[in-house]
Amino acid sequence: MESSWLNPKLSVMVSEKHGKGIFAKTNILKGERLAIFGGDILLIDEIDDLPEELQEYPVQIEERFVLYNKTLKKPDNTDFFNHSCDPNAGVNGQIFLVAVRDINKGEEITFDYAMTISESVGSNIVFEMDCNCGYENCRKKITENDWKLPELRERYAGYFSQYIQDMIDKEE
Repeated sequence: MESSWLNPKLSVMVSEKHGKGIFAKTNILKGERLAIFGGDILLIDEIDDLPEELQEYPVQIEERFVLYNKTLKKPDNTDFFNHSCDPNAGVNGQIFLVAVRDINKGEEITFDYAMTISESVGSNIVFEMDCNCGYENCRKKITENDWKLPELRERYAGYFSQYIQDMIDKEE
């Protein structure tokens, strides 16, 4: 049983760049809700307790916590949103993914992982991944501290996970 909701206008399909991805089955308007992430609240270090093939899927919802259905034996549909340095989706609150611009039928839905991932102080979990999204300004290396980059703060204003937005607000 799925623990998250995926807009019925979206479908998991083969992605040229990522193996699997989520694609628009019809045109989608800016602001439309694309997904609601659900599951169990886990300490970030509990990611290590998940089967290895599922450890990349939890969604960080707070500096020390992630959201994931720990009873799943395989990824659920919302686990296939891929990263892009030029995303068409962003976060609203803690658990909603929304369109940040109009999205055309057939387009892959992506978001920048900087919108949801931060360093977790005191944790042995460190996030870093290579990126080959093809965007002319691709960062090439995605890290847990990318949300601190001034250009991303400006570009994604209003689309960071609430806990990251709270950290940004404290610094400004």
